[in-house]
Amino acid sequence: DALEQRLAAAAERDDARRSERAYLDWPPEDERTVFRATSAVNGDVRIAAFGPFRSLRFNDVEQGLSYVVDEDGDARGVRADDGALPYEYLRVMTAVSIGLSSWRGVDLVREGGRLLYIGLGAGAAPAFAQRKFPMCDVCVVEIDPMIIDIVREHHGLDMDVVRAFSDDDSRGDGRLRVVLADCATMMRTCAPKSLDVIFMDAFDGDGEIPAHLIEDNFLRACAEALTDGGSLVLNMFNGVRGSPARDAVATFARTLARVIGPVCSFPVMESPVNVVLSATKRKQGERDRPSREDIARAAALVGEQSGFEWSPKRLVEGAFWVEVDDKNGGDMKEVVAGAPGILGKFRGRNGTIMPREFLVTLDDE
Repeated sequence: DALEQRLAAAAERDDARRSERAYLDWPPEDERTVFRATSAVNGDVRIAAFGPFRSLRFNDVEQGLSYVVDEDGDARGVRADDGALPYEYLRVMTAVSIGLSSWRGVDLVREGGRLLYIGLGAGAAPAFAQRKFPMCDVCVVEIDPMIIDIVREHHGLDMDVVRAFSDDDSRGDGRLRVVLADCATMMRTCAPKSLDVIFMDAFDGDGEIPAHLIEDNFLRACAEALTDGGSLVLNMFNGVRGSPARDAVATFARTLARVIGPVCSFPVMESPVNVVLSATKRKQGERDRPSREDIARAAALVGEQSGFEWSPKRLVEGAFWVEVDDKNGGDMKEVVAGAPGILGKFRGRNGTIMPREFLVTLDDE
C-alpha cells in the first residue's frame, strides 16, 4: 500500500538499518515484552522489543521508539544508540528546529543553544540532540517517574535526573538532564528569553495532548521563556479533511499564532498520520518569514556539520506558512512558504492534510 511504499523508499535513502521502516518490517511474532507495569500517571505501561528496537507504549498506544545495542559489560544489557532517530516525525521535528535556528543565526554546532523537550518518551530525540550538538544544553521535563526509570533501565539511556530546571548555562558538558516535574509548573520557573527551542511531543495514556498543555496560560509561559526568534516545535496526530484530528490541528495552530507568533506546518511525508507545527516568537519589529529554500538550506548546512545519517533538508522542503482566515471563522489556510519557490516532490501538494489513501491504509490494519 502507499504507506508501506513511502516508508520503504525513505529507508532506502536514509539510515535504513535504524529507520521506522526497518522497525515495521519486524514480524509481529518476534515481539517480546521486556517490561510491563501500571503507572499512576499513564496507566498500563509496556516496553515491547523487536530485535534492536524498543517500543514504549501506554495502554497500547505507542509513545516512543529507540534503537539499542547489546552491551555485555553493562548490567542493563543494552545501551541506547543515541545516533539513531527511528521515527520519521521526530526527524522532521529535529530538521525543523535546526533549520529555523540556523536561519536566524543560532550556531547550534559551535556555540550551542538551549533546548527543552516536553515529555521524555523513549528518549531518542533528546539523546540524538545531545549527541549531535554537544555544545548545546539539552534538558527534558517528564512528569512520570516510572518512565524515567524504565527508559534508563530498558532503553539503556544515560541521563542525569535533577530536581529543578536550572537557569545556569550548562552548554558544552555533554550531559542530558531530565527534570521530574509537571511541565506547566516548570515553565513558570524558566528565566525569560532563556530557551532557543521548545519541543513538545507529549501525549497521555489515551493518546491525547494533556489539556493544560494547549491552554493559553501554558503557551504564554513558553513564549516568555523563548528567546526572540526562538521556536516551539510540536508533533500532532493528523487527519483527513473534516476529521476531528484535523480540526484539532487547525484549532491549535490558530492558538499558537495568537499566543506565540507565526506558525509553519510541515508534512511527515512517509507517515502523514503525524504533522509537525512550529510557532516562532518574532524579534521586535521583525517581519520576514523563512521560505522553504531558507529553511532547507539552513537545515542542510547544520546536518552536514553534525554528520547526520539522513537528510534534514529533504524533510523541510515542504514547509507551509499557516494563515488564519478570520473572515471564515478562523479557518487554517496553508500557503507555500516563500512561494513561488517549490521544491521536489512537494510540488502541487495541497497542504499537510492527510491523504484519504492513508485513512484506508489505517482502517485495513
